Amino acid sequence: MRTTTRIFLASLLVLCHFQWCYPQFPQRGYGVNLYIERENQPDGGIFLPAPPDTCDVEYFDDFVQWQWGKTVRYTERGERASIESQSSTTVMARIFSEALGFRISRSETPAIYNLMSRSYHTAEQTSKNPKEKYMRIRPVIRFNEIPTGQADNLESLRTSGSYPSGHTTRGMATALVLAEMAPEYQDTILRRGYEYGESRVIVAAHYQSDVTAGYMCASAIVAAMHSVPDFRVDMEAARAEYYEKSGRKPNSANIMPDGRRILSQPVDTASYRYYGDVAQYMEAKGKRATVRGEQAKADADCSLDAILKAFSEPLGVRIDSKSAPKLTELVKETRNALQANAADLAASSQFRKRPYVQLGEAPFAREYDSNNSSYPSVESEISWGVGLVLTEIAPSRANDILTLGFRMGESGIITGQHWATDIIAARIMAAAVLAHMNSDEAFKKLLDEARKEYDTLKR
Repeated sequence: MRTTTRIFLASLLVLCHFQWCYPQFPQRGYGVNLYIERENQPDGGIFLPAPPDTCDVEYFDDFVQWQWGKTVRYTERGERASIESQSSTTVMARIFSEALGFRISRSETPAIYNLMSRSYHTAEQTSKNPKEKYMRIRPVIRFNEIPTGQADNLESLRTSGSYPSGHTTRGMATALVLAEMAPEYQDTILRRGYEYGESRVIVAAHYQSDVTAGYMCASAIVAAMHSVPDFRVDMEAARAEYYEKSGRKPNSANIMPDGRRILSQPVDTASYRYYGDVAQYMEAKGKRATVRGEQAKADADCSLDAILKAFSEPLGVRIDSKSAPKLTELVKETRNALQANAADLAASSQFRKRPYVQLGEAPFAREYDSNNSSYPSVESEISWGVGLVLTEIAPSRANDILTLGFRMGESGIITGQHWATDIIAARIMAAAVLAHMNSDEAFKKLLDEARKEYDTLKR
């Protein structure tokens, strides 16, 4: 017995010495070295609004989209949605191998797989704070349905929050990272990330607003990951492996993301979702006579000077050409790219009348404007995109920065300049544009210079 005890104690000492010498990876990342720990990540429970309750007008769109999901649940698209209830780095590798045209695996593409795995597990933590904060009941539970997702367990769905969608957060974050790595395939990659979120509506595991919030959380965490040197090193290694594997040459494609290929068609008056847009517009009108209405009117100005002034406060430093020339140049370049992308999508998509024009009302924030399309919201693409790029610069201020960027987009509903679904489309495209810009060497150089300038200014 004494011999056995001595052996046990000796083994325990060896084990303790091993663990002391070799720290373990955080358990919350399932053994994966996260780029950013959960407590340091942007918090969707802060920068996003609460999910709509069943008595809110926003819930109308959720209900309509749940009904749409039922209509395709037992089609070929529904079968794919069921399969996509599975979620892991291996599943992401399979999905995006199809988009890239070659097999991604731990053995065949170790650098790409490493980037995907660390990004996936980092993003996995991002949805947890708002999930736990709101504990929203999922539609499959609310409507007493049987789960059709292959990997969806009824008890798990019952005991975890619906808002935001964790699947969507992980899937879109992976898509944004890979679109940056492989800009030649950006539209195909981002479309698959978009559809991966859409699948969660089809199987009734999530409402549309959960999925939309997942897209936002994904773009926020990917922006924050750009502040981590490890992420940038892993991205360069994965990009080199991608060009070697694909046979392409770097910078062989310099075309901005095309929203027509990434997003669904804009909502028109024949769509049931149109009534959700109208309901949100009518509710938002009531805020015009309030302080929030005056704020919304000011937010309609997305000139460079207005953007610089607005984001100086949450960033914590004054942004102007004299005080912060590199930060000013970064915001200017980002704003111009976002504005051009939104204008191109508006010109190439079905024209959509602005809400106040469609409903025959007087303008609130600007002079009467019937010539410009409501889709997508230029102001929302600019405000959310600038918020994302400044999150890359100052991740510790992400919640304040993103709260402002989100609010400025919502202001478009209050002023009647844009429908709610136009604003959502614009924010998704803002993240897509940033993924493209982050693949450009000149932009990365400017980003590094702006980051150093910010670090100096905040001291």
